[in-house]
Amino acid sequence: MYKSVFRTDGKGGLQRLSEVLAPLQPGMVRVAVRALSLNFRDHYFIRGNRFRDPIDGRIPMTDAVGIVEEVGDGVTRFAVGDRVCSTVLPHWLDGPLNAAALGGSIGSSAADGVLASHFDASEHALVSAPAHLSDIEAATLPVAALTAWHAVAELGVVHAGDTVVVQTTGGVAVFAMQFAQALGARVIAVSRSAAKLARTEAWATIDSSHLPEWDREVQTLTSNQGARLVLDMGLSDSLRRATRAVAFEGTVAIIGVVQEHVNPLDIFTVMNKNLNVRGVETGSRAMFERMNAFLVQRDLHPHIDAVFDVDHIEAALDRLAASPFGKIVLTLPAHHGKQSWT
Repeated sequence: MYKSVFRTDGKGGLQRLSEVLAPLQPGMVRVAVRALSLNFRDHYFIRGNRFRDPIDGRIPMTDAVGIVEEVGDGVTRFAVGDRVCSTVLPHWLDGPLNAAALGGSIGSSAADGVLASHFDASEHALVSAPAHLSDIEAATLPVAALTAWHAVAELGVVHAGDTVVVQTTGGVAVFAMQFAQALGARVIAVSRSAAKLARTEAWATIDSSHLPEWDREVQTLTSNQGARLVLDMGLSDSLRRATRAVAFEGTVAIIGVVQEHVNPLDIFTVMNKNLNVRGVETGSRAMFERMNAFLVQRDLHPHIDAVFDVDHIEAALDRLAASPFGKIVLTLPAHHGKQSWT
């Protein structure tokens, strides 16, 4: 039996190959992929950037939803026919992040990802897909949704009535707005695109192309109290402004790196306001499961910017580079038995 895969060529492109499906090992689950979602990490792993070369010979991408097609000996968490989502850090099951949990990130130089008709994963590295979401929607959860959930919900700093500032309108940012609003917070969205800001349901918006000193506008909007949480996406000079926009004893959570510029930090402001500045790395499997329960409870649905057939992945990558509103998804044809797409 064979599977179809895309592997990076180390030159910024992809090679489509047909590979033998290896015998399934004990404890492993074979998933027939139905849909995948792109993240910025996929773009620079496939195409590279001025700081890193493209990876070579790896199956890229982390976000997939599919149907369990086969289970190995000893598997108890899933059965054939279950619908599951991948996890980006297969060793981070619960508890605090450590070096061991961070290792083995899929879709990178460390391990193959999910851009294929099938992938095999440990039963412990999968979660059940929320039943109320379509395949296209469920594919968006493993990186963008989980990162946003980690920052907004798992840090435990946001409560009803608090103000949360979200930068940009990409996948992580839009999920963060949804989660913050669902928790009763007031969201201030910051973006350089007035058109994209108009599509948000934020309490207030700031067009940073006209108001580059957006931190001052945040203070004005909050009667000089500042925001309880500011989500920083690594834009040029954004971290310094984030510390000035946040409230005393507030939190600045770094949830992404959109640009490749030096991003200075105002150390005096961090100290003077007793701020908590911390990075947020996706999340554990336990966080993923708590997030899924919340999605079901609140009937939340992802915002999809565009959907491409997997054959048009290059066009999808171009769309991603153009800064979409929400998520970019790839769909695969239905599988029959162990036949891969052609």
